[in-house]
Amino acid sequence: MEVRVQGRAGPVVKNVAEVLQQMQQQLHDRQGEWVAQLRDQPARFVDLEAQIHRTFQDLADQVVAGVLAQATAADDFAKDAKKK
Repeated sequence: MEVRVQGRAGPVVKNVAEVLQQMQQQLHDRQGEWVAQLRDQPARFVDLEAQIHRTFQDLADQVVAGVLAQATAADDFAKDAKKK
């Protein structure tokens, strides 16, 4: 089964480890942006908090896609799914 994130045109997900590695990089990149944003606009902290929550929701969706991709990659899964 082919699993993608961000719609049909998005990248194919192969496994959870790949997703976690990408998440780590994304969080590293975003951390600096969030700190700078708060320093520049402290009055918009509430907006920043909501933005951070949305980011983690998106990351959770990516983990779910990784779990689905890894679980369905096995030949046994496809055979069992056809039986049912």
